Amino acid sequence: MTIVQVEPTREQTAVRLLLILDRLGDSCGANDGAPPTAVRVIRAQRKLAKLDFLVRNPDYLADHIITACEEGRLAKERLLDAQAVLVEREPELHTYRMLRNRHGAYEPMNNALSVLRHPGLIRVVRAGRSTDTQVRRRDYYLLAAGETFAERLRAEVPVLAWYDQQVLYVRMVTEGMSAEQLKALQYEHAEYAGTPVGQVIAGISERVRVRLTAALEREGLA
Repeated sequence: MTIVQVEPTREQTAVRLLLILDRLGDSCGANDGAPPTAVRVIRAQRKLAKLDFLVRNPDYLADHIITACEEGRLAKERLLDAQAVLVEREPELHTYRMLRNRHGAYEPMNNALSVLRHPGLIRVVRAGRSTDTQVRRRDYYLLAAGETFAERLRAEVPVLAWYDQQVLYVRMVTEGMSAEQLKALQYEHAEYAGTPVGQVIAGISERVRVRLTAALEREGLA
C-alpha cells in the first residue's frame, strides 16, 4: 500500500514548481509580451496545477504512460518507465495527494511561488481582461536567473534528481497538451472524477499495478 506524505513543505513545493517551469514550460521571447529575461512560460494556473498533480502522484503518471503505450503514442518499451515510476523509484516516499476543487486537482501555490518570486527566479503575470464571469489568467514565467538556479540545483543537490527525472517522465507523456487536454485526461479516472470538492483525490496504485503487470506480460517485457 502506498504511504502518502501528509503534505510537502513550502520549500519542496517551490523547488518542484521551479523544475516544472524549467522542464515543461514553453519557450518564450520578447515578441509574445514576456517579461525581460524570461526564457520559459506555463500559461494558466490550471495547467501548472495539472502538471504538478502528475509529478506528485506517481500512480496517475504511470497509468498515463501505460495508456500512451497502448494507444501507440509511446513505444511499448516505455512501459518500463511506467514500472520505474510505480515500482522502482520509491513512489511511497514521493506521493503527495491533492485536494479537488471545482476545476480538478488544486493546491494554493502563493507561498511556494513567493520563494521563487522574491529573488527574481520567476515572474507571475496576469493576462487577458477581467470580466464579471471570467478571472484573468495567470502566466508563470521562468526568468534566466531561475534557469541558472535550476541548473545549479541539479549539479549541487543530488537528492533532487528524483524530482527532475519525474518531471521528465511527465514531459514524455504530456508534451504538447493544453490545460483542457490534461484535465480531460485526469477526469477519465473514476477515482479522480468522483472525489467530492474539498476532499483529497483518491489514489489508484493497486489498480495500476495490476494493469502494468498485464501490459508488461503482453508485450514480453516482464
